[in-house]
Amino acid sequence: MVKAEKLAPIVRGWRNYHRFCKMDGSRNSLWQTRHRTYKVFNKEIKQNRYSCEKLIEKAFPAVPYSEHKHINVEGNKSPYDGDLVYWSERNSKLYDNMTSKALKKQNHSCKTCGLKFADDEKVHLHHVDGNNNNRKPNNLVAIHESCHDYHHMSKSAS
Repeated sequence: MVKAEKLAPIVRGWRNYHRFCKMDGSRNSLWQTRHRTYKVFNKEIKQNRYSCEKLIEKAFPAVPYSEHKHINVEGNKSPYDGDLVYWSERNSKLYDNMTSKALKKQNHSCKTCGLKFADDEKVHLHHVDGNNNNRKPNNLVAIHESCHDYHHMSKSAS
């Protein structure tokens, strides 16, 4: 039981690290480790094949594979070609659910200054009513990090 609990985070970390890889060979490479672990668990006293299988399931937790989740860059696009609309939409997929929804709602532009988000700029979620606990979509807007800093700096100065 203790061995399985110690092994699980290692296996989960390995699988999460390789989650976006082409997993044809890599997924099966854990088979040998899993089989060896089964043999070790099965030799222990008070273990039978069914209890070993339960321990193996704990030690090798299932992690969903997301093959082909990486999106290729279209044609001859480049971050230096000046197409901010394409790159801001592409980079908005890197953010979590609330930020990406706010970006999509705002057409991938800052709510404060109206400019599109460049490649190297961080996107911040700003609470319109100032209440950080209010995570309703109508209360959240996506703005540049600098716009967010300026907004809060000007509030504290007044």
